[in-house]
Amino acid sequence: MKCIGKAAAAVMDTLTQGLNLGDHKKIDNCEGAFMPVCVQHMAQTELGPLFSIAHYYEQNGDLMRDPEMVFLKRNGKYYPVSFQQDGGLGFYQKAIEIQGCQVLRYYPPILDEQASFAAMWMKNIREQQQICCEDRSG
Repeated sequence: MKCIGKAAAAVMDTLTQGLNLGDHKKIDNCEGAFMPVCVQHMAQTELGPLFSIAHYYEQNGDLMRDPEMVFLKRNGKYYPVSFQQDGGLGFYQKAIEIQGCQVLRYYPPILDEQASFAAMWMKNIREQQQICCEDRSG
């Protein structure tokens, strides 16, 4: 299975640092210039924790994901589990199906696509929210 790259993982480590199961936080270091980043430790599976990273906006009183990605952290690496984009036609795509301590199945082309998107998105989040991360390039 394909995990996200080292630079994106460093951003993820910074975003999820200190979160215990059920905890969440909102990061808004750009004073309204960009959408805040919402981070949640949403579940603890036998394989590792699941984290949600999302941007939200409000439409007709409803919170809309723009987008939300769920990641599994296993052995220090992050694997995209799903991607969801609300609004318009809406879009949901699962890259990994997990049950208990097993990966039931994963979809390599979707996993690759989501890992590539996550690399770009984490770079944008790091720059837009002025987040300092540990250098993992080596």
